[in-house]
Amino acid sequence: MDRFRIKVAAAFVAAVGLLGVAIAQAAPGDTLGVSTTTQRLVPDASPGFNFLTTGPGEGYTVRDGSEEGGVALGTVKSGREARRTSISYFGQLTDFQLADEESPLRVEFLDPEGGEFTSSWRPGEALNPQEEDAMIRQFNAFSVKPPHRAKGNVKPKMDFVVNTGDISDNNQYNEALWNLQLIEGKTVDPSSGVDPASSIGSHPLCPTGMNVLDAADPAAYTGVQDRSDWPAPTMGYFWDPDQPNPGPTTVNPFEDWPTYPGLMDRAQRPFKAAGLKVPSYQVFGNHDSLVQGNAWSSNVFNQIATGCLKPINDDSDNSGRPVNPLLGLVLNPGFTAQDLLNIRSGTPEYFMEVPPDPERRLISKKDHMNLYRSTGKANGHGFGFVDKAERTASNGFASYYSFSPRPGVRYISMDTTSEGGKVLTSDKGNLDDPQFRWIENQLKLATRNNEIVVLFSHHAAGSMTASLADEAAPACAEVNPAQVPGCDGDPRNSEPIHLGTDVNDLLLKYPVAVAWVAGHSHVNDVTPFTAEGGGSGFWSIRTSALADWPKQNRLIEIFDNRDGNLSIFGTVIDHAAGVDAPADGTAAANMGQDDLASLSRVVGHNDNQTGAEACGSFKCGEGEAIDRNVELLIKDPRKPRANVNKVTVGPKKRNLKAGKKFKLTVKVSNFITATADAKKVTVRIKSSNNRVKVRSKVVIAKIQPGRTATVKVPVRALGKARGKSKITVTVNGRKAVSNVKVIAKKRKRR
Repeated sequence: MDRFRIKVAAAFVAAVGLLGVAIAQAAPGDTLGVSTTTQRLVPDASPGFNFLTTGPGEGYTVRDGSEEGGVALGTVKSGREARRTSISYFGQLTDFQLADEESPLRVEFLDPEGGEFTSSWRPGEALNPQEEDAMIRQFNAFSVKPPHRAKGNVKPKMDFVVNTGDISDNNQYNEALWNLQLIEGKTVDPSSGVDPASSIGSHPLCPTGMNVLDAADPAAYTGVQDRSDWPAPTMGYFWDPDQPNPGPTTVNPFEDWPTYPGLMDRAQRPFKAAGLKVPSYQVFGNHDSLVQGNAWSSNVFNQIATGCLKPINDDSDNSGRPVNPLLGLVLNPGFTAQDLLNIRSGTPEYFMEVPPDPERRLISKKDHMNLYRSTGKANGHGFGFVDKAERTASNGFASYYSFSPRPGVRYISMDTTSEGGKVLTSDKGNLDDPQFRWIENQLKLATRNNEIVVLFSHHAAGSMTASLADEAAPACAEVNPAQVPGCDGDPRNSEPIHLGTDVNDLLLKYPVAVAWVAGHSHVNDVTPFTAEGGGSGFWSIRTSALADWPKQNRLIEIFDNRDGNLSIFGTVIDHAAGVDAPADGTAAANMGQDDLASLSRVVGHNDNQTGAEACGSFKCGEGEAIDRNVELLIKDPRKPRANVNKVTVGPKKRNLKAGKKFKLTVKVSNFITATADAKKVTVRIKSSNNRVKVRSKVVIAKIQPGRTATVKVPVRALGKARGKSKITVTVNGRKAVSNVKVIAKKRKRR
């Protein structure tokens, strides 16, 4: 981040002041319901491997966008804390990258290469499910505990949590299923591998004569982090918690790491997930749709995923084996299972023989959406909102959608996956032309409806550079989609492909777009974008990954300051596991879920490639203070307009004696997101019984946004009234009904 930006931002904060600065820290080790405004997690003072402790919290940086040297997007006005009303409150989960760490389709053998292959393996990835559950528990805590309150000390309700992609790591069915079980609060079994007997000799990558590791106990961990699973020479590059430093090796980044006997097997145990307590929506990331986030899912990749041959390689300096043979296959879209078997025949040390699993199969985007729609929830975790016309035109492959949880705001979820699936290209994103045109139509709709727009996607603009048509993958009409799930199933032409600059230009044409929330880059970053000449713009909000340090996600609140400006608050949160991870040497057998999640955080901090210290003086992923806890000002683009959205009557049922009367209570609301007073609101009342009399019309002079006006309307039954009357109240096209039963007068005896 450039120093000029930081210097100007700091001066701006000093002039305006900080909001919500924490006064005291939480109890030591406590994280549940505690945001980074109260405490931040920092390394302890121990040399080498660092455990974590707590440090002072970090207040909100107030930004109007001018700190970038451009025109301000909004104006800071005093007293807004007492005026503001809530437009929306939601959580952003991002970049879980939940990995089936035992899968033969993993490319751990590339990790020692670094560079573009960094994070092909992570030392704590087996603990992903427990860590994700801890983050879900944190969002549940904040669903009833918003960081800020509105006028009148009103606590905004959390509308939803959105996952902005890379919920899975490798496009496998079991990874997608585990994530669904996590957010739904089901029992999760994060282990994979089954009895190989039925696969040996019948699966193309489970040839006869194999000696499958852990065949008698496939639920046990089998993979690169167990030294006993490796062919000679013993691996040195990967962290084995049972034996981090077995002896001299040329390359061992983990020789001073702690020991946790039995950790890899402990991580495989099933557990009951907490589940999100608010609606949850998903956006596709490149890892959700492509093999390792790069390649379209071919038949041979599907065979590797479900088979028994796991390609491996230690660092070349340890093993003496170059990575070239395996890398060549990854980069060759035409390689076959026989090519893999040929390498095994010449150098069997390139492979582990592992238990297979059919649930590791790769899935198409359509299959993924159908899985998430199958839960009985009408929203289908977002995919129930997919426009019917787009779904039909795309043959069921369109995964982008919009929704409006309350009047005045529209959310647009984009799918930025580069579906052409070329390695080292499609990890970046793009939009196909049908989706791009649909997004513009949604922006036009929001403009007509007087709504602000927040967009969600996995890639932000700077990461959308994949100039590759979707048709680079084979058409589903030309292959068997069950074998080749990465085929191009959308019959529409994807071109022209649209990149990040195109999306920026589109959003700047429509002032209703106020924010674009994304992930992918594994870093906290907040950047303003302003239209040429000023006058409109939007905030780009990127949030760090749960897969890498700092293991944080974000709460986002949008307020109307009632002074012509909106405030968008971003609050960074750590997950809910305690700060104090198990000590070096602790046996893992009795570790709880919280222990595993806490340990995953510590491991992420120390990761040699993406941990906090891997970026030198800049802490990887954390961003600067102006990218974390922020209040972002932007001009309210909506026009002054009332929103009379609700009318109620009371009582809804009433007995009324003939010749008597009562007062019907009518309540009329101008919704909280309205941008103007509702003036001269006409209330029309009609009785279905001409002997039950009501006033036909009442006019309410004014209703302020977020307020409800109450009027009393006399209802009188004539002396000769009989039967029933339906009293219908109509306001602005909305109706409410009260049913009156008339009790006839008793006749006097003569």
